[in-house]
Amino acid sequence: MPAWLQTNSTKANIRAALFGAMGLTLAGPAAAQTMGFDPSDFGKVSMPRRQSTGDAATHIESNKGAFEPIAELDQRDPLAKMAKPVGRIDILLKDNKTGKQSGAHCTGELLPGDYVLTNHHCLPQSGEMTPVRAIIVMDFLTQDGKGAKVFELDPKPVEFNANLDYAIVKAKGNPTATYGSVKLAATPTGGAPSLMVIHHPAGRPKVMSRFRCMATRQQGDAAEMRHRCDTLGGSSGSLLYNAGNSGIALHKQGGLAPNDPNSYNTATSMTALLQASPLLRKMAGAGGQAPATDGGSVASGGGQDDQPSSTERSTLRGSDNLDTDGMNSLLKN
Repeated sequence: MPAWLQTNSTKANIRAALFGAMGLTLAGPAAAQTMGFDPSDFGKVSMPRRQSTGDAATHIESNKGAFEPIAELDQRDPLAKMAKPVGRIDILLKDNKTGKQSGAHCTGELLPGDYVLTNHHCLPQSGEMTPVRAIIVMDFLTQDGKGAKVFELDPKPVEFNANLDYAIVKAKGNPTATYGSVKLAATPTGGAPSLMVIHHPAGRPKVMSRFRCMATRQQGDAAEMRHRCDTLGGSSGSLLYNAGNSGIALHKQGGLAPNDPNSYNTATSMTALLQASPLLRKMAGAGGQAPATDGGSVASGGGQDDQPSSTERSTLRGSDNLDTDGMNSLLKN
């Protein structure tokens, strides 16, 4: 079973991999949220869905309240500008045993210095699948792909951590000169802050999730954030944003079930990422500017599976909670 659709060897994830290969998604037990595509379509902006059940976009269209198209915003709107550095990542993977190739969609964000942040499971550095090519599609706002631009990515991350499920890769062509870069902030402690996700669910045009998008009141491991923001396959690697338009967690896994109020999706907290990533810490310390590196790469602990200690995580946690009169209260009225 392809490792790029697995977070462990449970039966639920095996089912998720099978459904992902058909362009479908699972609601239920946690599953990594990549989205499969025909490898012959690699490099195309608008990809047809070759399946007997029809176009996956019909599911998205039936949930207009959950996924708001970025294309409908005035491009001068602050949210439209905030969404600019977010793109769709397309990965071409090779099965190390058979040599067969397959494709996967994820979401990624531009960082200063033309780096891109996404999940490690999107660009796995161990297991049965190896990424051989990767691109990021910027400004994919409508299904016809008008105005979209493609940039090549180095499929080998300059920094990654499998346990925290993040990877940072280098983009070619200087995309940040046009699209800018995202802001990052430490994860807040306590409460259930309102959130927003900007992503490419099912590999479709860029949308945002705001309605009832918030952290759960009951949280687990300090390195993670549980949330109830609507996502689909292809949303892996998307940031959760606070009211200050800063990314405070990296979405990695689906788990919401429509009939289970206690279900949740899972993200890695930005606090844990800042603690683990020398590159992200340098960017934060430089006020969002790209750090100077020797040889164009980062000499770091990338690739290690060490989790930050609870003491280290607590020193980085901020207090940038959203008030209860924020975005979700407005949407519920």
